[in-house]
Amino acid sequence: VLDAIARTTEEISDEMLCSILLLDADGVHLRHAAARNLPEDFVRAINGEPIGPKAGSCGTAAYRNERVIVADIASDPLWADYRALALQHGLRACWSTPIRSTQGRVLGTFALYYAEARSPDRDDLALIDRLTHLASIAIERRRAQQVLERERREFQTIIDTAPVMIAYKSSDDHFLAVNHAFVEFV
Repeated sequence: VLDAIARTTEEISDEMLCSILLLDADGVHLRHAAARNLPEDFVRAINGEPIGPKAGSCGTAAYRNERVIVADIASDPLWADYRALALQHGLRACWSTPIRSTQGRVLGTFALYYAEARSPDRDDLALIDRLTHLASIAIERRRAQQVLERERREFQTIIDTAPVMIAYKSSDDHFLAVNHAFVEFV
């Protein structure tokens, strides 16, 4: 889903490149989730970098939990540690917005990169807000699915290893599932 969001975003304009980063469980490092057209060397170099008060647009946005607009990477102090890398790959502007959970926690960042120095207009910001919200929904849904799947596996392990017979039957009295103790007894 995040790749589809990035791809669709880039189809809006040939001028922009999209990046979606996810914050690791440690709350400190950002990892690329979608960046289909950013230069691979750039993606590899910043993947796993820590967030912080001067960590480019994305690392700073995640650290502050607020939007960070860098209109000119060549002169912005937030990009001091990453400036040469970005400029080497023709990246001159980067606008990053935190992707937040429904509780306001940072899940990651949504960023747009440009080859020329520029600032967003009202329409750009509205688009970013909509896409960031969509990314938030997708991330939270996927994480909820992962929790449910983990809990289902744990529950199944408990059922399978229980020393008592357990059987699941349908309303018309057909066996749907049984545990190991049931099989051993029968």
